[in-house]
Amino acid sequence: MIKNEHQYRITRKLLCELESSLSSVYGDKQFAELPAKAKSAHISGLKAQLQQCSEDLSEYEALKSGRFDFNKLPNLDQIPSWLIKARIARGLNQEELGALLRLKKQQIQQYESTDYASVSLTRIREIAEALRTHS
Repeated sequence: MIKNEHQYRITRKLLCELESSLSSVYGDKQFAELPAKAKSAHISGLKAQLQQCSEDLSEYEALKSGRFDFNKLPNLDQIPSWLIKARIARGLNQEELGALLRLKKQQIQQYESTDYASVSLTRIREIAEALRTHS
């Protein structure tokens, strides 16, 4: 994701360099000597990077022009209850969630009793990922 004009300019430059690399690769003698699988992998890699850069640029340009669905912004007040509900739905008690995160049960109890009020965004991501991947 492009977050500012500086990153936008860098990504535009990278896109041009990737396009140039892709168009010149076929005329490169060293490339011609590579095995077919290596050629294919190299071209696929360049095309994947081109695609990602192009998507990132398009998204940033759309955002800069004001195209954004503000109705899709999540209600952050719901995150604590989502995490608690997800823990319960996964069949985990507080101690088991704590073990997944290498935390004590008491820490999970405190998080939940305060509706995650003092928890960092990084920790919330860790908890959400643990709940997402635990089966």
